[in-house]
Amino acid sequence: GFTVAAAGTSFPNVFSGMCVAKQGKTSMAVANALGANVQNVFLALAIPWTIQSFFIEGGPFPMQVDNLLPAVLECAITLSPVVIIYIIYGFAMPRWSGGLFLVVYLVYVIFALGQQVSKCPIWPLSCGSAS
Repeated sequence: GFTVAAAGTSFPNVFSGMCVAKQGKTSMAVANALGANVQNVFLALAIPWTIQSFFIEGGPFPMQVDNLLPAVLECAITLSPVVIIYIIYGFAMPRWSGGLFLVVYLVYVIFALGQQVSKCPIWPLSCGSAS
């Protein structure tokens, strides 16, 4: 559900970024992409935490943050093609890179869904006997 909602809220930003990029305003396109995503992350984190802290728990609440390494590695692996292509092509993005980024995103979604369904944070690797 969250993946579909995230994609739905990102499409307007993608469309407006493409429009301004075609007009030659690449700085505006990059600022739109970064600004919108940063704002979405901060709002998506701040609002639920505020509600939890002030209205439900009445103060600080414990959060389980164990086993973050797989998630951090997924982010790094997903971001690395962007950084590598950007550096190799002289701080520009070739036309074909959009297709590559889409494939990388689809692979990420497959892994994320596999992890959720199997309840294994290192899926497709085995998590052992989780009966």
